[in-house]
Amino acid sequence: MNHCSTIWTRAPLYLSGEMEAAERDAFEAHLAKCPACTLKIADHRNLDAALRSALGDLPDAGRVEQVVQRKISADRRRQRMAWAGAIAAAVILAAGAALAWARWSRAPEWYADAALDHRTEVIEGQPRHWRTGDAELAGVAARAGLELGQITALGAPGYRLERGRICGIDGERMLHLVFSNGTREYSVFVASHPGPARPVRTVRRGAEQVAGFETGHYRGVVVSEGSAVECAELAQAAAGRL
Repeated sequence: MNHCSTIWTRAPLYLSGEMEAAERDAFEAHLAKCPACTLKIADHRNLDAALRSALGDLPDAGRVEQVVQRKISADRRRQRMAWAGAIAAAVILAAGAALAWARWSRAPEWYADAALDHRTEVIEGQPRHWRTGDAELAGVAARAGLELGQITALGAPGYRLERGRICGIDGERMLHLVFSNGTREYSVFVASHPGPARPVRTVRRGAEQVAGFETGHYRGVVVSEGSAVECAELAQAAAGRL
C-alpha cells in the first residue's frame, strides 16, 4: 500500500474500523510517512464529527427569552419588590419548559447516526463489507438475535432484502438492512432492546426521513428519501413484524 490513490480507495474501511489487521498496519505505515494523507484522514474525521453535530436539534431559546423579557418589562411597571418572586418563578418555569421542549423535540442520537450511515453507505456507496445471499444474511441476522425469515419480512411490498451488515449506531451494534425495488432503496436498522414499547416517531435529517420505533423487545429505525408519512408506514410495518 504505497500509493496515495490506494489509500483513498480504502480510507472508508479504515475510518469505519472495518479494515483487517494486516491491511490496517500497512495503511498506518503509509500514514506515518505521508503527511498529506495523514492530513486528509484528519480532515475526514473532523468532517464526520461536524456532520454528526449538525444533525442534532436545539430548543428555541429565542422564544423562551422573549417570554421572559415581556414578563420582566411588565413587572417593572408595577411594584418591583412585590413581583420579584413571581418574576423568578416565571424564569424557572420558562427554563423548565425549554428543557422539556429540548428533551421532547431532540431525536435520540441513534436517529442521526442511522441517517448518516444511510447517506454514506447507501446513497454515496462508500465501500463496506456487506453480506448477501441467504446463507450470509442468515448468519448476520443470527448475530442480532433474528432469523432470516424475520429480516426478509421487514421489507415493504415490492421490495426485497438486498444486503445487510452489522454496524455501530450511537455505540450500539445494530443490523443494517438495505431493501430495494430495483429503482429505490431504503435502510432498516434493528437490534435487540428490552424496555418499554414506544410509538413510531419521525424526524428529518438533511435529505433523509427517519422513523424510529421500540417494540419492547427490539429497537429499530427506518431511513428513506420518501415522505414522512411513507417512512412512518415503513417503520410501523417493520415494528409489527418483530
